[in-house]
Amino acid sequence: KVKLEGVMVDSGLAFTTWFSFAPLNEGKDAMLMGDMVLLETELPKVEKRLTEDGINITAIHNHLLNEKPKIMYLHVDAMGDPLTLSQKLKEVLSLPAPTLPASFTAQPAGIKWDSVEQILGAKGKPAGPVLNFSFPRNEQVKGDGMDIPSGFGISTGIGFQKIGDKAAITGDFVLMDKEVVPVTAALIQHGITVTAIHNHMLMDSPRLFMMHFWAIGNPDDLAKGLKAALDKTNSKK
Repeated sequence: KVKLEGVMVDSGLAFTTWFSFAPLNEGKDAMLMGDMVLLETELPKVEKRLTEDGINITAIHNHLLNEKPKIMYLHVDAMGDPLTLSQKLKEVLSLPAPTLPASFTAQPAGIKWDSVEQILGAKGKPAGPVLNFSFPRNEQVKGDGMDIPSGFGISTGIGFQKIGDKAAITGDFVLMDKEVVPVTAALIQHGITVTAIHNHMLMDSPRLFMMHFWAIGNPDDLAKGLKAALDKTNSKK
């Protein structure tokens, strides 16, 4: 249970560990990328186990500010037999909390997000009080010379959580270097706080920067600010 500015933040908005696999060598091997959501106290044992298992740690950082308890994000990548990698990840996940749920299964709560979707020009994916959007980039991103699928955290992700007549927003803009400054300015001008700017991957080409954000306010006004920022990026419409 994580609180930020008096709001109980839904796990589907900001606190879900994920892993993605893509086949290599005709399915004999796989490319793995992912992001573990951890308490600060859980980091040491998770880092140790990942290193022992040959899974690369590519970034450790915050995504938000002033949440309680403090949440950290640990990004990973690896290549190898997908079943072996899956077993290693399952064992690592048992270190912080053996009772972690296997999946996020919240059902749509019947919230009307029509105006937000109209402003952003896209359909979101509802899950309980949360509506998530994904905006892939137009470039083909490579890692170690191989194409990285858009589902590997290289699409801009935006989430809305309904709170009464307001909404909380957070997410992750995926940016080229030249886009960082104008996107930062667009968000701040619309009352949206930039909470982190950093990398998630190593050896990516073109080099990508990830920008996280947070705000609470009128859903339509927040959507307009996010749209202004999206318009500064080379994202697919």
